[in-house]
Amino acid sequence: MFKPSVQIHNVDGLLVAEFWDCLRLDPAPVQELRNRYEAHVKTGGRPEIVIDLQGVGFSGSAALGNFVALHRTARQHGGRLVFCKVESTVLEVFRASNLEPLFEFVVDREAGIAAANRPPKAPSEVPSESKIVADRPRPASPVQGGLSRLRRKKPASDPE
Repeated sequence: MFKPSVQIHNVDGLLVAEFWDCLRLDPAPVQELRNRYEAHVKTGGRPEIVIDLQGVGFSGSAALGNFVALHRTARQHGGRLVFCKVESTVLEVFRASNLEPLFEFVVDREAGIAAANRPPKAPSEVPSESKIVADRPRPASPVQGGLSRLRRKKPASDPE
């Protein structure tokens, strides 16, 4: 059995991460990426990071949570996360979780490196985490006639 892992390369001071044996993205390699990133920026490395998700077919909430934490750390250092080679099933998880606006998504690694080399968007163009949660549509209310389904009035019984 293969052990999911992350390979991290330094390309001209920019971290480029790729996941191996991760059809389902395990949180452990993402946590390892976070630790390596924090050490990288502490030693003066660039705060941008390119994350190659080729071969990843599913990402769970624990891995997404680690990406959000990594995003926060990168933002504190003036950087950002750029994802590349993201399969549609994984991108749909980012969309369904309302996390897609936090990150930049590009087609391939070369485009990811080019995106990381561009100046970041102005802060007014990048939504914050709280703005995304506030803009999330709320589910339809189960209220019918002013009363919830669990507290419906009993129908008046017919006196027969």
